[in-house]
Amino acid sequence: MTITELFENRAIELGDKTFVRCEDETLSYREVHERAGRIAANLAASGVQKGDKIVLLMGNCVEFIYLFLGLGRLGAVVVPINPTLKPDEVAYIAGDSDAETLITASVFAPMLPEVRRQLPGLKRVYAIGEAVEGSAPFSALLEPTAAFPPIAAVPDDEAALIYTSGTTGLPKGVILTHGNYLANARMAVHGSGMDESDRFLCVLPLFHVNAQLSGVLCPLLLGTDVVVMKKFTPFQILPLIEAHRITILSAVPTIYNVMARMPKAAEYDISSIRFFVTGAAPMTEETYSEVVRVLKKPLIMGYGLSEATCVSAIADYRDPIKWNSVGPPLRYTSIRIVGEDGHDVPYGSVGEIWTAGPHVMKGYYKQPQATAEVLKDGWLRTGDLGRFDQDGYLYIAGRVKDMIIRGGQNIYPQQVENVIARIPGVEECCVVGVEESRWGQEVLAVIKCVEGYSLVARQVIDYCRTHLAAYKCPQFVRFVDGLPKTATGKIKKGVVASLFADVAKNCP
Repeated sequence: MTITELFENRAIELGDKTFVRCEDETLSYREVHERAGRIAANLAASGVQKGDKIVLLMGNCVEFIYLFLGLGRLGAVVVPINPTLKPDEVAYIAGDSDAETLITASVFAPMLPEVRRQLPGLKRVYAIGEAVEGSAPFSALLEPTAAFPPIAAVPDDEAALIYTSGTTGLPKGVILTHGNYLANARMAVHGSGMDESDRFLCVLPLFHVNAQLSGVLCPLLLGTDVVVMKKFTPFQILPLIEAHRITILSAVPTIYNVMARMPKAAEYDISSIRFFVTGAAPMTEETYSEVVRVLKKPLIMGYGLSEATCVSAIADYRDPIKWNSVGPPLRYTSIRIVGEDGHDVPYGSVGEIWTAGPHVMKGYYKQPQATAEVLKDGWLRTGDLGRFDQDGYLYIAGRVKDMIIRGGQNIYPQQVENVIARIPGVEECCVVGVEESRWGQEVLAVIKCVEGYSLVARQVIDYCRTHLAAYKCPQFVRFVDGLPKTATGKIKKGVVASLFADVAKNCP
């Protein structure tokens, strides 16, 4: 089955049952299906065909859900983009995906001229909201049509390209199929204990697979409803739980840290919650204990990555919860812990996490070499380190890659280093993550200047803010006379991280 087939079946079965609540909008399954069908028909009339890529540059909104669920009618592929990215970053992803259609919101109008300048092949731009020069109104896609196109996608067709950065610092498009998404949604539902009585709260950004799965597909699969937070405000989460009688929330550790430390947090009525889910970044024991103490609800952890759609292991709230474990592998998922020799290591030993199953991506878009490096005989080499205990519970031990995870958002040092290297006076730089209590990790840039040049931290940070999304920019900058290197000239990032491990703790 495809996403759009499941969606159509639910609309027929459930009709006027509420599906999505978003601010002052409450939409039934039938209404969402009707609008998604109109959009597909009108895009087809404009020339969109099977396999075409459609960039979605927008925040959380019902329009994203229409497109995500409905474009399977055309067999078109969504390319969701983080709306905090800069024009250069947006243009790179849109260009690499070969997209000819961009659907955005009027709030992003200021960046459109530069994006269009870099994308001469862009044929269609639609803007949600106020009129934007050089684009058609999104409302035109909602005009009634004679009929909806038949569903063109099949389960093995691409549903989305999810862009994630690699060791080169340039984003790579993860090819996820309709089958990947639905298999992973089924796994998550059965593995965690979700059921038809649940009501979900989606606070995570919909451009991310976590929100797509937990905020759209799991509710759709169960035939229940979801409340979508349009503009993220952590202080509104507990009031929303109370007002809508939410039963499940999936979020990142940073959000839970804020929730548990809100004034009068314990006074909100969140008795409807059955369990909280956390993932995407490590959670400190301090935060975990505080959340459980204040909110008095089970908090389970999960593990996954975009290359395996979303989640590969998750704890079941009905089982004994082991601190810092992400639970056992999900049904239909295999996980191995592999040593450097390519053989499985014993229980309790740390190795690289390999996973296999119907949730594993097709590959990286237009990158056969990168695909071959991570897909080995049906197994996905995740680049993450982990171990199993004797009960088959998985624990995450670290990352093979140098990726930084700040508040659940992935930051790849090479991309930041490439930007810093363009600053006049920079001879060498090394970007690493340092532990920080609020965000889990923060970005530290350690720089060696060209002899005779003098830089200050503010210059580096301001330059980065011009060329990178704010969350990727260094919070800390330190200058050194030299960087430690291996015999082959590679910077020893582990040594650098160790030397400056306390930088966040020593700053007010």
